[in-house]
Amino acid sequence: MLESKLLSTILINQFYNENKVLLKEELFSDESRAIFKTIKNAHDKYNSDITVDDVMALYAINNPVATEADLNATKDMIESIASVPPLTKEVAVDVLKELIQQEKGRELANLGIQISEGNYENWDKVLRLGSSAKNEMLEDEFGEPCTDDLEDLLYETSNENRYKFNLRTLSNHVYGIGPSEFGILFATSETGKTALAVSLCVAPNGFCQQGAKVLYIGNEEKVKRTKLRAYQAYTGMTREEITKQSLKAVTLYAQIKNNLIMKDTQEWSLFKLEAYVDYIKPDIVIIDQADKVQLEGKYNASHEKLAELYRRLRELAKKANCAVIALSQASAEAENVTRLSYTLMAGSKMGKAGEADIILGVGRHSGETDDGSQDNTRFITVSKNKLSGYHGTIICQIEPEVSRYVE
Repeated sequence: MLESKLLSTILINQFYNENKVLLKEELFSDESRAIFKTIKNAHDKYNSDITVDDVMALYAINNPVATEADLNATKDMIESIASVPPLTKEVAVDVLKELIQQEKGRELANLGIQISEGNYENWDKVLRLGSSAKNEMLEDEFGEPCTDDLEDLLYETSNENRYKFNLRTLSNHVYGIGPSEFGILFATSETGKTALAVSLCVAPNGFCQQGAKVLYIGNEEKVKRTKLRAYQAYTGMTREEITKQSLKAVTLYAQIKNNLIMKDTQEWSLFKLEAYVDYIKPDIVIIDQADKVQLEGKYNASHEKLAELYRRLRELAKKANCAVIALSQASAEAENVTRLSYTLMAGSKMGKAGEADIILGVGRHSGETDDGSQDNTRFITVSKNKLSGYHGTIICQIEPEVSRYVE
């Protein structure tokens, strides 16, 4: 009877259009689901109120191989719809919301049974579904319209709303990065990706010293090594100097210690990372390396998976209202190339690049200098830039002994 009353209400075009987001096929039983789909398709095509006669005619024409028994059962259901008045709008909306929550409960229960039988890969689905069921406010599913406040719009897109890059030659062209913005930093192995990320965060006038709460995610080398680099970058002390003057290093580093959280996340799924970001609410997230974040689901090819991963990281920046910087590997073609365009990224080159607001490629000379010393010159190429529009290459130096980039 309840399904008949709901279907009777859905025949009204205004109600259907106002509540499309709540009208899901899985809310209806097998017997009435085909009728619901017929009503839905009719509204989408004709955009007017639908009668029960319309439903019967459309069902028959769209199901030419239906048996006589199916047609009779459908006719009985449609006649039951005709025999009951529609629900009031407010009651119908409340009923739909309650049914959605009940359906999610059934889905959670089924996933729980599967996990109890050893299908542990379903934990991510449980956590995601549970989170949406707990926090979802269906009437606000589309969010608030964008503000018309010009002052707010100007601030949102201004450098005042960003954390400045502490490398002057870079910040002269690209001031920095701010909430909801997604950047990619890539290079070949041993060029200094991690050193640049650490330098931007904790070297003098870096993100941490500017007051940002930085979450540094490490899923490649152990973050204890990276944390030591952070000590070096902030204090300007080498490993040997820190060993000899550890109290000095600890005292200096204490000035920004609370602004940097480093976390080992080997084998973490993206959903777990998203949940952790939601839990600690950082201003900036560094992911070293992004390509190694585990993504649930099956994909036909690795480039499709990477494209989806980077799309989700872009969404993470927006949903968490924080800046996200993904570290990535350059392709083999980038070896010994000084100016790295985003087309030299490994994996899903265009798929990954399409999600970014800014892409920084770090290049270097090959080999040693004429006197046999290591060449510490680095070339940071801005090959995609929605933040300031600048495209080009800046030249700087890496100081590997203290994990800093300098002019």
